[in-house]
Amino acid sequence: MNIFSEKLIKLKHPVKDKMDCLNQMIDLIYQQDIIQDRDSFYKAVMEREDIMSTGIGRGLAIPHGRSSTVKKLSCTLFTLKDPIEYDSIDGDPVNTVFMLTIPENSPNEYMKILGQISKFMREEVQRNDLIGVILIKEAFNLLKGIEDEI
Repeated sequence: MNIFSEKLIKLKHPVKDKMDCLNQMIDLIYQQDIIQDRDSFYKAVMEREDIMSTGIGRGLAIPHGRSSTVKKLSCTLFTLKDPIEYDSIDGDPVNTVFMLTIPENSPNEYMKILGQISKFMREEVQRNDLIGVILIKEAFNLLKGIEDEI
């Protein structure tokens, strides 16, 4: 399936707040030519956030957007230098953010990806391993384990 890419991983990345994080992620996705129109995808992500925060607890957020501007199903990862407020379900700040780009005509396979990321991050050892990596290659190898389960 190849939804993860080393080019879409940032570790210990500095962001000011939730909006800065989302904007930086969308900029990276646009620079990697995964979306055709940055503003349209931003709108899709924000519409999803308006329904309910994608901060799902345990320091994790999984923002996502479905849009005709998306060329391919993919996932971007930022581990954050400092935790940020994210209106998470548990009220805790977020230190790990996965962003899914979902093509408009894509079947609901992205739901499996959301489930696998959530399952992976539910395990404290795996969560700490991912947060603690310092090399993009290490993070990518951990993420391949998520993809192998899909």
